[in-house]
Amino acid sequence: MRFFGTLAAVSGLLLLIACGGGSSSGGTSTITTVGASCSPTAITAGQTSNCTATVSGTGNFSSSVTWTASGFGTISNSGVFSASSVPFTQQVTITATSTQDTTKSGSTTITVATSGTVTGVTASCNPTAVQTGQLTTCTATVQGNGNFSPNVDWSANGGTINAITGVFSSSSTGSFTITATSQQNPQFTGTATVNVGAGANNVAAIIVDAGPKGNYVNGAFTTVTVCAPGTNTCQTIDHVLVDTGSIGLRLLAQGTAGGLVDPTGFPQQRLNGNPVATCNQFVDGFTWGSVALATIELTAAGNGQGAEIASSVPGGTVPGVPIQIIGDPRVPGVPSSCSSSGPDMSNLQALGAYGVLGLGTFEQDCGPGCVSNNSVPNVYYACSSSSCSPTLLPLSQQVTNPDWALPADNNGVLIQLPSVPAGGTTTVTGSLIFGIGTQSNNALGAATVFDTNAQAFFTTTFNGQTNSCSFIDSGSNANFFPASGYPNLTTCTGGNSGYYCPPTNLSPLVLNAQNQSAANTNGSSGVVNFNVGNASTLFSNNNASNTAFNELAGPNAPINGCASFDWGLSFFYGRSVFTGIEQQPVTGTSYVGPFWAY
Repeated sequence: MRFFGTLAAVSGLLLLIACGGGSSSGGTSTITTVGASCSPTAITAGQTSNCTATVSGTGNFSSSVTWTASGFGTISNSGVFSASSVPFTQQVTITATSTQDTTKSGSTTITVATSGTVTGVTASCNPTAVQTGQLTTCTATVQGNGNFSPNVDWSANGGTINAITGVFSSSSTGSFTITATSQQNPQFTGTATVNVGAGANNVAAIIVDAGPKGNYVNGAFTTVTVCAPGTNTCQTIDHVLVDTGSIGLRLLAQGTAGGLVDPTGFPQQRLNGNPVATCNQFVDGFTWGSVALATIELTAAGNGQGAEIASSVPGGTVPGVPIQIIGDPRVPGVPSSCSSSGPDMSNLQALGAYGVLGLGTFEQDCGPGCVSNNSVPNVYYACSSSSCSPTLLPLSQQVTNPDWALPADNNGVLIQLPSVPAGGTTTVTGSLIFGIGTQSNNALGAATVFDTNAQAFFTTTFNGQTNSCSFIDSGSNANFFPASGYPNLTTCTGGNSGYYCPPTNLSPLVLNAQNQSAANTNGSSGVVNFNVGNASTLFSNNNASNTAFNELAGPNAPINGCASFDWGLSFFYGRSVFTGIEQQPVTGTSYVGPFWAY
């Protein structure tokens, strides 16, 4: 009995194995992907949309799914979505989930609009004329009755457009039609035209070196070409200091000023027939000279791209962009109301550069305060043959931010400099890029945007002190900040007394500060880690041949009684730093200048 029982058990085991083997010959089944789609994709309350699922797999898999909706309606087992009432247009997510493998699903969206009737759509784009690679933002207005949907889908007959945001660009030239289609009722559309011209080269080279006198440290220089307006009579000027802390192009005249520009080639700005001069006041001195008109070439043409050329001022009535020619002999000498403002920097020895390219956050160097004011500022002067007197001056005649005067790429600049090693290096090369969010090479990306107040200041907190008049300035050759009582942040002695010299055995000091938008306007804040080295040691490194330092810093006095932290060129190394011009939006974002970003 046992014998046969054992055989029976063995036989049963063999039979079970045989049955399993037979099933295996058909293959196991798996689900690989699940997709979902609905038509139409835009409906109103009370309407339906038919949804279908696409299931892929291996073997004899099941194609059945279960349907779910994220809200604002119901969906049947067969995939029919019925929209309920919505207070405003909503995006509903429809999901198909495999019944065989619930870890596999696919989703799509349906736009559910409020009840109402669409009667029309209009579209517009700003700007209407761009260059290849630049961006323009298109907006639509939907007309209708009742609670209709204001949403549209965007399309274009060329180039690239974001179907949701309406941001358009094209890599080729031409005239393009942009179409906005009502999501609620696609029979209603609106169109706009964008003209795309040949793109400009928006990059100028920057070099940090010893400057034209061989004694500059942390000076970022570029080259500009200035031409008499409407002519091909031009002069190219190298070693012009790139300065995000001031406004306008200022060039030293030939002769006693020691510059390269021949001022006689440029017409003078005039007010009521009188030549206009200007006293520009930097933090550490002033420059005196004429206001002249010039066409400014900020970059060179090349690789099929044109140059970035500022040839006129928005709202101006004559050709040319107002610039300052420092030391221009065509205007009388410095009036006392200007010379009393500080040291005279109107020569090469004092300025250390052949000019200054001011690319700060303002459109003009003085602005409305020099147009109408009960007390005339000592900025602009109307001159006779022998003397000059302070005067008010219209915006279009004031020294102008050259970037703002460009036909495109005119909302700010981006400066990119590589990191430098500890102790400094001899020279550094980088890029000055015109425009923010206008081409593929100047997008804000992940940069933090710090809004400024009307005076272009934001807040830096260091050593327990809130410095509410802080700014970022490529024209300052160090980080300048107050550090009273901070351990080992002592000033240098002798000729380097304008810098910090912490003890050499502790140099560099590793510090940090916190930046914050002015009055916390957009909530941005961030900690900056930085180093401070012994300036006397830095200047002697590498047989005193180094010119670029990220550890250079010095003390800073308040600005009109307001504590200030000046993030100078030391801050720029290893960063992409943006300067946004007042009132100018960044395409595809909610940001409007003035701001700093990095």
